[in-house]
Amino acid sequence: MKEVQIIAKLADLQETDYRNTLVLHALIDILVAKGLLTHDELTEKVIELDSQLSFQLDTIAQLSNAISRRQTQTKPLL
Repeated sequence: MKEVQIIAKLADLQETDYRNTLVLHALIDILVAKGLLTHDELTEKVIELDSQLSFQLDTIAQLSNAISRRQTQTKPLL
């Protein structure tokens, strides 16, 4: 029964992701059509944000690894 619930939640997430993607595409098309945004500007921003996110994820992973190593090196006082 729990597996069915998980599959249903995944299907809901996929539907939400699909709808969000449609809205995003519509907004981009409108902004480009009105001359408020170019595809090049959008591409530059995507690359910038992806780079920032990748850096943040790498930093979090490094901190997590350092904490894990430190915890395994810690010996009990007694």
